[in-house]
Amino acid sequence: MRRFFLGLLLFAFAGRASEAALLVDDCDGKGLGGHWVSYVDAHSSVSPFPFHFSGEGRQSSPCAHLEYELKAGLQYPYAGMVDSFQAQDLSNYEGVRFWAKGLGIWSCMLPIPATAAEFNHYSAPFNLTSDWKLYEIPFSKFSQAWGTKKPWDPKAVTGVQFSAGGGVGDKGWVSVDDIEFYKKGEEKTDSSPNNPILPGSKVNQEGYLPSGDKYFVLTDGPKVRKGGSFQILDSTGKVAYSGSIPANAFDDSLSTGEKVFRVDFSGLTLPGRYTVSVNGLKSTAFSIAPDVYQSVFKDSLRCFYLIRCGTAIDDPRTGIKHGACHMADAAFKENPDQKGDFTGGWHNAGDYGKWTHMEAISCAWMMWLYEFKPEEMAGLTNDIPESGNGMSDLLNEAKWGLTWLLKMQAPDGGVYHKVDSEDHFCFGKLPDQDNYDSLRRLQGKGAIDAGVFTGVMCQAARVFAPLDPTFAARCKRAAEKAWGWLQKNPNARFHDPDYVDDDPSQEELWALGEMARMSRDPKLEARFEAESLRAPLQPLSWMTPQFFGYMALLFGPETPDAEKQAITQSLTQTCEVLIGTADKSGYWVCENPNDYYWESNESILDKAGTLLFAYHATKERKYQTYALRQLNYILGLNSLETSFVTGHGERAESHPHHWDYASLHIVMPGWVGGGANQYPSGADPALIQLINGGTPPAKCFFDGPGATSWASNEGETVENAALVFDAGFLAKE
Repeated sequence: MRRFFLGLLLFAFAGRASEAALLVDDCDGKGLGGHWVSYVDAHSSVSPFPFHFSGEGRQSSPCAHLEYELKAGLQYPYAGMVDSFQAQDLSNYEGVRFWAKGLGIWSCMLPIPATAAEFNHYSAPFNLTSDWKLYEIPFSKFSQAWGTKKPWDPKAVTGVQFSAGGGVGDKGWVSVDDIEFYKKGEEKTDSSPNNPILPGSKVNQEGYLPSGDKYFVLTDGPKVRKGGSFQILDSTGKVAYSGSIPANAFDDSLSTGEKVFRVDFSGLTLPGRYTVSVNGLKSTAFSIAPDVYQSVFKDSLRCFYLIRCGTAIDDPRTGIKHGACHMADAAFKENPDQKGDFTGGWHNAGDYGKWTHMEAISCAWMMWLYEFKPEEMAGLTNDIPESGNGMSDLLNEAKWGLTWLLKMQAPDGGVYHKVDSEDHFCFGKLPDQDNYDSLRRLQGKGAIDAGVFTGVMCQAARVFAPLDPTFAARCKRAAEKAWGWLQKNPNARFHDPDYVDDDPSQEELWALGEMARMSRDPKLEARFEAESLRAPLQPLSWMTPQFFGYMALLFGPETPDAEKQAITQSLTQTCEVLIGTADKSGYWVCENPNDYYWESNESILDKAGTLLFAYHATKERKYQTYALRQLNYILGLNSLETSFVTGHGERAESHPHHWDYASLHIVMPGWVGGGANQYPSGADPALIQLINGGTPPAKCFFDGPGATSWASNEGETVENAALVFDAGFLAKE
């Protein structure tokens, strides 16, 4: 997943002239006398090019008009037009407005001298209609979507720019007229918040376990009778269960802008297919079954086969097909003449980069599921090339990732960070057609990667020992070698502009916990206890994987009882905080209102996994219950009534920001989108439009059409691996 994004895609316009407003261009000869140009990347196309006024203006002819088609070649293709003029002091102005019509998602951008070098101008998106409409955007809604942050300076604005958003294959057009800057008090449009309220009952669209708690959420509104009745209808339309809506609504306005009713129907345990009916309005269908999450588990795991790198894929189930890709991975960044074999692994997110820490965490999730559910997972087959080789396909997939990780270890024991064509990202082309293949480089060697490598290889040595002793021994030697390098280089740093994490202490603690378990060295256990003060137990994230180090010792047979009790206490205390957060949410999700950030769904799935570890350790049912509530949210029981897992649920996300969808328009089932993100930094135009419209935090999510959203709908391997663990743990009652 990219943590920064191309910024030449930014734009701006202004509205009908008034006495106090500063006219930029009426497209009929009046204004600041700026110079218009159209622009486009090397692959896409625009018309007219060079720019000239054309089309039919709002009240006069002509207007500024542009048509575009975004084509494959860049991860973030761009096209647009800009009116450049002498620097204007807009300190006494409130914003920019313009009349426009068109098709597609566009952004208005305001260049200033400080952003000229990187073209990361202040930008605000807007959605077009086919008829002329007045758009009014205050300066406060503009932000930098990528690059080096520069302070906003209204004293030197040098243009108004309009740029097309969207993905490969998108076509659109825009007509713009009467652009101006307006002053405070001169507003002409309604600025009320955008808060879509879906009136139906929100359910887990995949379903519920027979013995688990079951509930739906209903938004308070004029058609909802407090204390009224509801019915659960079976597949024949007969009433299978009925009950009452609570008399008092739950205030969830800070997260969703709603007051809601959480309605329990746990008394219904009979397996079947059902819908909720309230005042004749039916929910999406759902199932009750002891294996209701089995297909989510298998599909989410199978996604890893479909995103493998360095091998040909010809999958009749999905239609995804391409030749072996990135077979030249990769030259060393510091010395391009030096090359090695770094083929394999998984494409991490919507693009083709591969990261050590992402793959290590993903493999760990898979192996922990096998350790907790060995009987259920031992015979698993999942229609992948290794199926039927005598090993669970859960471990077959983990071994694919581990094999690539072993290639990332240097002869001295250190571990490289990534293989990537950093700053050059192909999008819209299949992986074997990556036009930046020759720019892929191996780079970075630091304590973060040595730490996660040590931790996951220790675990692999344990898990694979009875199944593949030769591979297990190889992993053990690699772990010991990486551990030795880490002891000599505990502060080695590599700064990654995509995954910014300069603190290796959490990764080192994962390594320490696993090494203590593997070596059975009491000195290392004592050292873990002392160093854990620097990285306390908390729900796992890609920046804080020390959780796995704690769990290695908690479930280690040689760990002293006193230490196990201390770790269990820390784990349950962490989970009690999660439960308290969930209880404050109308949808029982472990997110505070300010927690809806980039990859919020990953955070939710990680917290569900944390709760399941606590359930496995203590057998206290409440931890499983709250883990299930997080899965409910992911599978559609949320304010958007959207299942964030492709292919699962009647209203599942269908426009993921991912290479398979961009290149083949195929949505592989089982991939989980990033989730709601209320923060504009690095966001795409479609999402910024929602944010700037005052959309509540939990609803800042975009799933097309017309564009894909990298900042809310991309996903990545560690997120999908958490779903594999959660759904697999709960797959059979």
